[in-house]
Amino acid sequence: MIRKLLALLTLFALLVPPASAFDTFWHSQASRAVGKEFGFSEDAWKIMQLGCFSPDFFGPISDFANERLQGKDLKNLNQYGNNNLQVRRSAIFLHFDNLNGALTRNSQFDSLFTQLLRNTQDLLANINTRPDLDDRTRKVITLLTLGASLHAVQDFYSHSDWIHNDFNKLPVKMVPLAAGGFRAPTWFEFRDKSGDPDHWPIRVTTGIYPPPAADIPNTHTHMNHDNSGLLYKEYETPGAPVRSEAPYHNAGPVPAHADDPVSVAAHQKLAADTAIAASLEWVRKVEENAGAKAAIERARTWNLKISDPKLAKELQAGLAVQLALSCAAGRWDGEEPPADRGALCRSVLEKKFNPLSASTGAQIESEIIGLAAGLALPWALKFTGKFWDVYSRYQLLDQLTNSIGTESGRYKLQ
Repeated sequence: MIRKLLALLTLFALLVPPASAFDTFWHSQASRAVGKEFGFSEDAWKIMQLGCFSPDFFGPISDFANERLQGKDLKNLNQYGNNNLQVRRSAIFLHFDNLNGALTRNSQFDSLFTQLLRNTQDLLANINTRPDLDDRTRKVITLLTLGASLHAVQDFYSHSDWIHNDFNKLPVKMVPLAAGGFRAPTWFEFRDKSGDPDHWPIRVTTGIYPPPAADIPNTHTHMNHDNSGLLYKEYETPGAPVRSEAPYHNAGPVPAHADDPVSVAAHQKLAADTAIAASLEWVRKVEENAGAKAAIERARTWNLKISDPKLAKELQAGLAVQLALSCAAGRWDGEEPPADRGALCRSVLEKKFNPLSASTGAQIESEIIGLAAGLALPWALKFTGKFWDVYSRYQLLDQLTNSIGTESGRYKLQ
C-alpha cells in the first residue's frame, strides 16, 4: 500500500508545477542543523523536517485536485475536505513570496515575521496544555508546527534580495562562519541595530508570485535562490523553459555570473547559510515563550524506534514520499541536481514503477494512472496518518498564518 501511495504521489508531482520554496534538500539541511544545535533526536528532527515540507506538500497536490476534479471526485475531496482546501489556502502564506505584488515596505515584512513568531509561540504553548491530546499526538503536532514555521523563515532568504545587499557597507556587517566563509546578518540581527525598518538604508524586495510576466525582473521565478544551480522553469513563458536565474543575482558580496557555475553555487550557498543561521535564531526566539519551550522540550528527544516502532515506519514512509515528490517535480535540488543529489533522484525516478507484486510494469503503470484518474487524494493524505492528517484535523497551518492572510490569498497588511 505504501508503494502504491508513493507511485501515485510521484505521478501527481510530474503533472503539476512545483510549489514555491527553497528546494527540499536545502530545507532538510536547515532542519538537520536545528536538530544538531538543539540536541534533537534523529526521529524528532526528521518529523520537524516533514513539517518543513508541509507548505509544499499541500500546495501542488491540492492545486492539481481542485483544477481537475469534478462531481463525485470533488465531493470526495471536500469530505476530507474543505479542511484540505483550507490547508492549501494557509500554506500559500508560508513562502514569504510577494503575493500579488502587495509587499512594498520593510515594515510589512517585519509585521509578517512578528505575527508568525507570535502565532508559532501561541500554537506550541496551547499544544503543550491541551487535555484532549495524547502525548504521541502532542509531540507530532509540536514538531510539525515548528517545522512549518521554519519553512517560512528559510524562504525569506531564498525568495528575497536580502543577500544582494553589501552589508559590509551597512550598519550590520557580514558574519564569519566557524567552517569558513561568511553569511549575511539575519532580519532580526539587522533590525535590532537599525531601528524602524522603514528608515533603513535598504528596501527589501521579494519575488512576486504568481509571476505576472516574463519580462518583469522581480518575479518569484527570477529572484529565488531555491537550488544550487539557480535554474528554474519560467512558468510565465509558454512552454515553461528551464533558464538560468544568474543574470538576476549579480549583486551583493558574492554575485552570481551565468558563465561561472562556481559563483552561482557560492551565491546560492550564501542564501542557504543565512537561512540556517536564521533557523537557529528562530527556535531561540520561539523558546522565549515558556509554554512553547516546554512543548519543544517534551518532543525534542523522542525516540520512535524504542517507544513507537509502528510510527517509526510511518515516518520512514513520509520521508520517502517527500523524496519521491521532490525528485519527480525537479525540486530536490533543481531540475539538474548535482553529483550525489542527482544520482539519488535518478535512482528514485527509475524505480517509481517497480512491480508491486507479480504484475508487469505496464500493468502497474496502468493501475497508477487509474488511481490518478479517480484521484484517491483524500485517502492518500489520510493514509500517511499522523504526519499529514493532523494538518486538517487541528488546523495547524491555519493557526500559523492567523492574521497574516485572507482566504482570497492576499496578505492582511497595515
